[in-house]
Amino acid sequence: MARTRTPGIRIDRNGGRIIDKEHRGIGIYMRLGLASQEQAEKRLCEEIANVDAQFRRNADCRRTFADCAARYLAQSMSLRSVSMTRWHVRLLIPYIGGLDIQQIHDGTLESFVADRLASGVTATTINRSLEIVRTILNRAARSYRYDDGRPWLETLPPLISMLTETPRVPYPITWDEQDRLFSRLPAHLARMALFAVHTGLCDANLCRMEWTWGDCRS
Repeated sequence: MARTRTPGIRIDRNGGRIIDKEHRGIGIYMRLGLASQEQAEKRLCEEIANVDAQFRRNADCRRTFADCAARYLAQSMSLRSVSMTRWHVRLLIPYIGGLDIQQIHDGTLESFVADRLASGVTATTINRSLEIVRTILNRAARSYRYDDGRPWLETLPPLISMLTETPRVPYPITWDEQDRLFSRLPAHLARMALFAVHTGLCDANLCRMEWTWGDCRS
C-alpha cells in the first residue's frame, strides 16, 4: 500500500484511501473508498477531534460511588449473595452514594459507622457493609474503565478500616424457644427446620438434593 503526504492515510491496491492512525492511544481505522486526498484528510481531522472530545468529556465526568455500586450489582446478579449485597448498598447510598469515587475513605464513612453503631448494629454487620465498599473501590481501580482506557478510580484504593469485632458466645436455644421460633415459620419450612436440627444436615444436603438422586423403585 502506498503512503500519502499525510501520516495515517494510505492508498490500497485499488486506489481507495484508508485511514489507519493511532491518536492518544485510540486506534482510528476506516476504509474511505475512492475519496480524494482532501476528503480523507478532512475525515481524519474529524475523527481526531472526536477522540479529543471524548477525552475532554471523560476528564469532566467523574464517577460516583452510586455509579460504581450499580455496575457492581449488575455484574453480580448470578451470585447467591446479591440480595444481601444490594441490602448493604442501600444502607450506604444515603451517606456516600453521591460522592465522587475519589472521595471515599474512612473520613467520609464516619457518619455511616456512627449511625449504625447508635442504632445497635454489631460491628460484624457494619464490617460487612465496609467490605462491600472495599470491593467496589477495588473494582473501580482495577476493572472499570472509561472509553480511553483510564480507570474510574485513578489512585490506589484507600484502606478502609474495619471495626474490632467481638464474636458472640454460642447460645443454644431452649425447647420452648425452639417451639416459639418454629411456630412463626410456614408449615413446610417448620418441618424442614425440625428435620435439620435433629439430623444436623448442612444446607447443601438439606436444600439441594434432587429427586433423580433417589431410588424410588421400592
